[in-house]
Amino acid sequence: MSRASRPLALTAAALFCLTGALVPQASAAGQAPEVAAAAGPPGTGWTQVFADEFSAGAVDTAKWNYRTDIKANSAQRPQNVTQSSGLLTINLKQESYGGKSFTGGGVISKKKLRYGYYETRAKINDGAGWHTSFWLMAGDGSTTFPAEQRTEVDGFETDSINPTRTMHNVHGWEGSGVHGPVTYGSGFYDTGLDLRQWHTYGIDWSESGVKFYLDGTLKYTAPYTPSQWMHDYTSVWLTSIATGSLPDTAKLPSSAQFDYVRYWQRDYYVDNDGPAAYGFSTSGTWQPSTLSGWTKGSPVVYACTAGTKATWRPNITGAGSYEVYLRKTAAPEGDPAATVRLDNNGAVTSSTIDERTGSSGWTSLGTQTYAAGTTASVSLTASGTGCVHADAVKFVRR
Repeated sequence: MSRASRPLALTAAALFCLTGALVPQASAAGQAPEVAAAAGPPGTGWTQVFADEFSAGAVDTAKWNYRTDIKANSAQRPQNVTQSSGLLTINLKQESYGGKSFTGGGVISKKKLRYGYYETRAKINDGAGWHTSFWLMAGDGSTTFPAEQRTEVDGFETDSINPTRTMHNVHGWEGSGVHGPVTYGSGFYDTGLDLRQWHTYGIDWSESGVKFYLDGTLKYTAPYTPSQWMHDYTSVWLTSIATGSLPDTAKLPSSAQFDYVRYWQRDYYVDNDGPAAYGFSTSGTWQPSTLSGWTKGSPVVYACTAGTKATWRPNITGAGSYEVYLRKTAAPEGDPAATVRLDNNGAVTSSTIDERTGSSGWTSLGTQTYAAGTTASVSLTASGTGCVHADAVKFVRR
């Protein structure tokens, strides 16, 4: 992935949790592991909303793009990615293509996701020279440095020259390969495991940070908040490329393999822009604001005419108890008496919010039980005595 061309300096705020003696899950070559290794997210209240078990006879191109960039010591080819026996295999080869002497590959999900729990089970190749990764970032695989590149979360990065070592990272980008100010990383550490055998890797990404798991044990926590840098929707990348030392040709051809990818969701955010605006609507005239939104780089819109309304309607996939929050935007010209209306399938509670005083931030509207689906909503209506600002709401599982 992009490690080879970015700084590896770590912030002092990075938190480490490198504990646990684990037993590797071995399997015969070309066969999926027989025993699940700590599969699934920690805690309760999760709903699985995206997965690929790689059980079909070929890659599902409705779900995945192929990695096709040329980077470090290899060119990436769709032909190198195969699927059979419930496994996605990235074949690693010595061959001339795209000006390189080696080829790798990978897949990138077409579906864009953000907060939740991501998991895969994987094993790396035998033989030096390859970098295998499970990570989250924007892009379609044609380049590692797309213009929309801003958030990167690395579930694992393993160099095959050191098959017991891995690392976990969060990086901020400014697009097109320009690194931003945010970097958190565990650094390479010795897992005490043979990563050429099957192991399970989890990413628990929330508004307060990212937790990284190996075989169900928490290994590293990155305190990555939306006030520091963008928390964008990203794609899932499963890739292996030649980088670092030149590949050990005596061990080629070889392969890295993935048993599945699964994603669970617990909280629901509806924003006024981007993929999370799926349930956002307005009536009346709204204009872009120069004020900052809840995640850095996220816009806010405003309206000043009485009766003008913004509505957020989440698509809740798991019924349960949720605390609902509206993101207040405080400003000198803010509406001092905007009406907030929380509708839980016809059960309505109303309140007012003062945007002219206090500070910006999440305001709790209380905790209730909500059904699955789109029957819940939050609306914000201008009183006409100031300008009301629309940003985001969230339903947080309790």
